[in-house]
Amino acid sequence: MTARPHDLLRLTGAAALGDALPAWAATSVAACPWGVVRRAPHPPGLVPVGIRGPERWQRHAALVPTRAVTRSVPPEALGDRRPRLPPLAETLSAVALRLATELDAGATWGPVGGVGFELATGQPATHPGSDLDLLIRTPRRLERTRAARLVAAFAALPGTVDCRLETPGGGISLIEWARAGGPVMIRTDHGPHLVNDPWAAS
Repeated sequence: MTARPHDLLRLTGAAALGDALPAWAATSVAACPWGVVRRAPHPPGLVPVGIRGPERWQRHAALVPTRAVTRSVPPEALGDRRPRLPPLAETLSAVALRLATELDAGATWGPVGGVGFELATGQPATHPGSDLDLLIRTPRRLERTRAARLVAAFAALPGTVDCRLETPGGGISLIEWARAGGPVMIRTDHGPHLVNDPWAAS
């Protein structure tokens, strides 16, 4: 199984995560057996995941064996679904229209964070003040001028959009990349560092 950062994984249950779970995490996985793939070093046969709880501070990092994964849902499989809350649904619809005209062939996108979790699992994870977290997978360079257009378009939407680009070298902020010149912070399995060209950092 190939698991990429931000993919949502359905798990066989809390037992797949071992005995070291906090009580809240065990309860959360029992009620909604899903985790999201995170960036971290990991040995073959294990996948680094994050477990969500109902509270914002409830996030737990774990490693799960690939045999404990029963289903994988990438963010790009969720782009045509709509959140249960109208403001988030309106924002996601506007994002979809904009990205249809701005992205080159090969680039894919989808909601992540609370919206993505909710759409994949059916478990409520958002509230009226929630941001729309967005991931755009960009195997080829997204020019900074185009990134700046997206930042401006997202800023004009009724809801807040927090967008990250997934490059071959790791994840970067759309807003940081849209700035004119200078290095950006890239997030990799081995931690963050500054690079001038995220597409040459792999």
